[in-house]
Amino acid sequence: MLTLTKDRALSLALLVIVAAMWVESGSIRPPTSWQPYGSALFPRILLVTIAVLSLLVLVRSFMVSQRVASPFMSRAKCWLNERKIILALFALFGFYAALLPVVGYIMATAGFLIVSQALLLGIDTRRKWVINLSISVVLVALLYVIFRYGLNVWLP
Repeated sequence: MLTLTKDRALSLALLVIVAAMWVESGSIRPPTSWQPYGSALFPRILLVTIAVLSLLVLVRSFMVSQRVASPFMSRAKCWLNERKIILALFALFGFYAALLPVVGYIMATAGFLIVSQALLLGIDTRRKWVINLSISVVLVALLYVIFRYGLNVWLP
């Protein structure tokens, strides 16, 4: 019998939200004659990305066995230990938001992506560093080009 775990519940909730937002994105104003792409392009790209990642989490939730917390750890220590990466990402995002107006979009975002992926991937091999740096540089450049030239939005 299948149980509704946190991962499954989150994935299903996100898929429902993405579906509703996709329908609502149809009401975004269509592109004008001077816009190559409409205003709905970027939100829809994000919605597709979230949907794909939610599906991956949903599929993975059927493959991973549940962890059992060790009985000798206190609840607070166990809670912090399980969520230390999430808390570090929140702190990193705050640092990114503070650094963005100072050093600009490209440098701040590249640094944020490199450090956040290092936290999430657990960088311990050369291969993971290459993947991390490649994804970070390509994503920053791609988003800059999309916003600057595709959507005509200046980034700091």
